[in-house]
Amino acid sequence: MKKLTILLFAAVLFSGCMMEQPTVKNYRRVLAMDNLTPVTVENLRQIIAADTTHYKVVVLTSSCCGPCMLAMRDVYPRKMAESDSNQVRWYFVEESYSTAQYMDKVFRRHHITSPRYWINDTLPQYRPLMMKNMWQVVWNVIFHYGEGFEELGFAVADNYLNNVVNAIVPQQHFITGPNGTPTTVMLDPQGRIKCTYVIHSDGTTTFEPTDIRNITVPVTDLDYTHIDTLSYAPQVCTPDGKCN
Repeated sequence: MKKLTILLFAAVLFSGCMMEQPTVKNYRRVLAMDNLTPVTVENLRQIIAADTTHYKVVVLTSSCCGPCMLAMRDVYPRKMAESDSNQVRWYFVEESYSTAQYMDKVFRRHHITSPRYWINDTLPQYRPLMMKNMWQVVWNVIFHYGEGFEELGFAVADNYLNNVVNAIVPQQHFITGPNGTPTTVMLDPQGRIKCTYVIHSDGTTTFEPTDIRNITVPVTDLDYTHIDTLSYAPQVCTPDGKCN
């Protein structure tokens, strides 16, 4: 059974987007693409901080992420149409160079013309996954089956997206929520980030940048001085019909 699982996993590695693993070859390929802009996290912070006249939407995304593609199709074009383009600037940032080569194809498909960036940073807290080649990926998966990223030979920072968000938009309260793509960061012209306390079904709470998929008004109509609360905790109701 274990051998069958390994073979199936190896097959997936060589199909579709999974073919684009974080290898030196893919890094060099993306670095050579003139239509994509590599930025360090500090570069990105400076770009955002320098714009003091627009509302800003920073989208940390991946061209091989299912929810990211749904948001590209169903959410971002609609939210863009709600506000004057002279008021809101969008920044799309591919969080992994291994998939950045697909950005143009995805953007053309959904008619999005915003500038596109990808994170190219060597600092430990923003360290991307990096392998020598695809065969090393397969070799490590087979001979270190069931072990963690470090044992597999991948180098990756803990809380990677948290680190990026807290660095590009420094806040009084440390943001603890982002753990996957897409992550959206919305800011007003004064650089204030729209945030939400999220109460999860297990009762834990995280402090997150508000997800643009959860808002019902234009970006320009949000109150950036107010922290919202979003609860996924189950309701408890009494016999008289009152629920918490």
